[in-house]
Amino acid sequence: MDSNQLQMELESFPAELRPMQAASAEAPFSSPDYLFEVKWDGLRCMLFRDPEGKVHLQDRGLNDLTADLPEVTAAAARVPPGSVIDGELVATDPDGRPDYTRLRERLAGGAARKDEIPVAYLAFDALYLDEKPLLRQPLGRRRARLRKAVEAGGHIFVPDHIEEDGVELFEACLERGLEGVVAKHSQSPYVPGQRSPFWLKVKAVKSDDFVVIGWTGQKPFEALLVGYHEDGRLLPCGTVGGGYDEPAMNTIREMLADLASDTSPLEPPPIMTSPVRWVRPELVVSVRYSEWSPDGTLRFPIFNGLRPEVHPAEAVRHRPRVVISGHVTPDSPAYHLTRFPF
Repeated sequence: MDSNQLQMELESFPAELRPMQAASAEAPFSSPDYLFEVKWDGLRCMLFRDPEGKVHLQDRGLNDLTADLPEVTAAAARVPPGSVIDGELVATDPDGRPDYTRLRERLAGGAARKDEIPVAYLAFDALYLDEKPLLRQPLGRRRARLRKAVEAGGHIFVPDHIEEDGVELFEACLERGLEGVVAKHSQSPYVPGQRSPFWLKVKAVKSDDFVVIGWTGQKPFEALLVGYHEDGRLLPCGTVGGGYDEPAMNTIREMLADLASDTSPLEPPPIMTSPVRWVRPELVVSVRYSEWSPDGTLRFPIFNGLRPEVHPAEAVRHRPRVVISGHVTPDSPAYHLTRFPF
């Protein structure tokens, strides 16, 4: 983002904003310069309440989610008019852990499924409050203003963070089976649409976004061939054959038919051991996996959900290295942060 665009956003209340993104950390770490938050496995969502009090919700791809989430829209009455909030939409499993598959089911079903699959909005940053821009203010101040301005309750919450001890929070996330930790420099400004080194994500459960480049087997399909972008090239990283339920299979089948291509999107075209039906590399999916193999493929990949809000160019390889030690005690702040009361 150039300075002129940022200045325009500071001078007028925006109708849309793309969220600031985190880079990948090499390993969990502790530092007095950072605030550490739980990385909830949900959908990034910007909440706008304009100066007249009207609410609308957007994902990172600028798609409007307002009509699908009436419970969140109603809860946004707790947000002051003239505000823009950055946060995460989350649906949970019976044990209170984020369930991305249930969230996708809810978004596909829209408002009609709000009683069956309710969602929570976790507000973690304030870009505007009371029509006043906060983007250039340091994160620590924005978080303090957010907590003071937004009355938590209903379907909107303001999750806490932990200072300095990021390793302990990472351990707590690992024990709880949560996605990981986001470390944010306490002095960092908010830069919309940019992936900033001042925000670092460390994943406890490996999952990333990949672009679909083909499929194998008979209809609807047996496995998706996926890849990622690196150094200006699209590279394959294996096939994903598990984790699909019937609705996902049907939805993906329709998308594959629309994206069908006679030629491989890979250059040079690879030599395949079994027939592959190629598609244009436009469909992005989330995949959980155990690790990367030395040959550049995913080990034990499992389909985790569709990612329509993610541009295919954002499907890149992240290279985190996990180093942990110790044990989290049940009376520690890190322990309680991972058991958020949805």
